[in-house]
Amino acid sequence: MISYKVIKYLKNKIYLEYLIIFFTGSLSGLSFGGFSVFICVPIMFFSLGVFLLLLFYSKKKNNYLYFFSTGSLFSFGQLLVGLYWISFSFDFVFSNGIYLGIISIILLTIALSLFYGFFCIIISYFHEIWQLNLYGFSIIFSIFLSLSEYLRGNILTGFPWNIIGYIWTDSDIMMQSISIIGIYGLGLLTFLAAASIALIFHNILFSFYAILPILLFALYGEIRLNMQDNDLEKFLQIRIVQPSITQDLKWDEKLRHEHLKKLISLSVKENDNPRPSLILWPESSIPFNSSFLEKKLEIINWLEEGQILIAGITRTEFQNNELKNIYNSAIITDKYFNNTYYNKIKLVPFGEFIPLNNFLNFNKITNGTLDFSHGKNSNIIVPFNMKYKIGILICYEIIFPGNVIHGERPDILVNITNDAWYGDTYGPLQHLSAARARAIEEGVPVLRSANTGISAVINEYGQYLKRLELGKEGILDINLPLKKKRTVFSILGNYLYLISLIFMLMLTRFIFINKKF
Repeated sequence: MISYKVIKYLKNKIYLEYLIIFFTGSLSGLSFGGFSVFICVPIMFFSLGVFLLLLFYSKKKNNYLYFFSTGSLFSFGQLLVGLYWISFSFDFVFSNGIYLGIISIILLTIALSLFYGFFCIIISYFHEIWQLNLYGFSIIFSIFLSLSEYLRGNILTGFPWNIIGYIWTDSDIMMQSISIIGIYGLGLLTFLAAASIALIFHNILFSFYAILPILLFALYGEIRLNMQDNDLEKFLQIRIVQPSITQDLKWDEKLRHEHLKKLISLSVKENDNPRPSLILWPESSIPFNSSFLEKKLEIINWLEEGQILIAGITRTEFQNNELKNIYNSAIITDKYFNNTYYNKIKLVPFGEFIPLNNFLNFNKITNGTLDFSHGKNSNIIVPFNMKYKIGILICYEIIFPGNVIHGERPDILVNITNDAWYGDTYGPLQHLSAARARAIEEGVPVLRSANTGISAVINEYGQYLKRLELGKEGILDINLPLKKKRTVFSILGNYLYLISLIFMLMLTRFIFINKKF
């Protein structure tokens, strides 16, 4: 067989094999670049297919170091290409920061790639003791690489960025599946479907079995989109503001009043739409801390009767005239400064706080030397004169599947962010994809206000009702329909995905042992 001969040739040239592994891993990272699904999916399927065959035909089945290094190298290439944009943020803080950023992203991706490496050892172990055929191996391959992504997204602070399921983000139809199985579940089925590329050269029937689950979910997605519920219960008039203030100017103290004028001007701009009831500003959009705002209420007295503003602000708490806590917060207020705050719960490691700060002598990349404090309260807010429950998520809090609602089920989710740190890179597109996924999983519209973009109104099917692209200044006005409809995922969370892992493992154990082809 052709695939076997190619793999055998590579095994005799180990340096070439590792080069191929790194190349295919890096190639797969391009799938998270926000391209068309017709580009992302074939790239990922090809890369995973090659990776699977290299592992299956290895003559070093009991050499765990080989499997660990192979898995880690593939993941390192994928994460390095997919997350390179994080390094851009360092250039706004440090002199020649891009070099420090490159070093940091290399270290980050090395650490994250260990998840693949460790689980490739487990794949090797089961392959050895169960003596699996290629289809059985494909299932084990899918189970444990998917599980590695799940653990990467949940261990310690968690980093669920660029889960394999996101390669479908350009497809409305395929993304509907996450209303049942979540983004991790879609990733699991994607791993298995990618194995069909390797299986087709050995057994067409088994190749069909591998891709069948994802085809069934594609059919589900088509049906779900065609059966959208148009029985609307209520509407909310909303304005999302995108000021497009670049990061190099955002924290210039001489320009703070100019930035505020721009935000207010966009908020009160007249057009043919009805007056908004809810106005959204991005993360850290108010260029003063909460203590200053409380002394200068004219900053928000432009609001009209009955209007609510949700805006990002730095919240400060003092004790004995000394700064005790600082929060990355959202203020929810009306013109009379009847207000409440939401303090960000999930903070960005090294961006907003330094893990193990007593042992590590690092500076965080955001302004100030004091670490931000973690918020502890529910993120569900009921504004003063409204009947709606709003879930507030600041920046990357939106990326955590099954962990975006802390309290009662909201009518809408609001994500305020500042992606200006990353310029015109993959980052803002990947962040937007995560917001879209949460809307489908939870069955709740998502309103996204981003400083430089991409701001959007996303319905509960993940469809963009309105969208303001990267680098553009403007507003999004919409009379948003609100519906009360649960999804399977909003009820079960990731439990169905975890049950699927166990079911597939048992299926492999009892069906695909000692059946060679």
